[in-house]
Amino acid sequence: LKESPTVWRGVSKKHGKLITFLRSFMKSRPTKQKLKQRGILRERVFGCDLGEHLLNSGHDVPQVLKSCTEFIEKHGVVDGIYRLSGIASNIQKLRHEFDSEQIPDLTKDVYIQDIHCVGSLCKLYFRELPNPLLTYQLYEKFS
Repeated sequence: LKESPTVWRGVSKKHGKLITFLRSFMKSRPTKQKLKQRGILRERVFGCDLGEHLLNSGHDVPQVLKSCTEFIEKHGVVDGIYRLSGIASNIQKLRHEFDSEQIPDLTKDVYIQDIHCVGSLCKLYFRELPNPLLTYQLYEKFS
């Protein structure tokens, strides 16, 4: 089927309007810093570079690890605390709360009854680091 040249000009004209709109949209976009100030953009906890996360949060140790280890030291006198997995839905609830910049109440019955979810959350944090804790550059010295 042959299309008439007027049809192609119409498509080209619509395409040009779309490109113009997208360019103006991208130029008017607020900066990352402004989005953080307004509370629209939050720093991630999981999957974020450790050095960057500590710099942004102002902590020496990530809050997720501090909260979880304190809880495990107090309530986690159980065999295989880091070996056994917790219930996935509990792990995801905890992850979501830490990613929402909240410190969850780990003393809730749901977490006390499933203490392994707290240990699993710690393992998940380390697993999702984009760079290993024992860096590639220092791997030979560690081994």
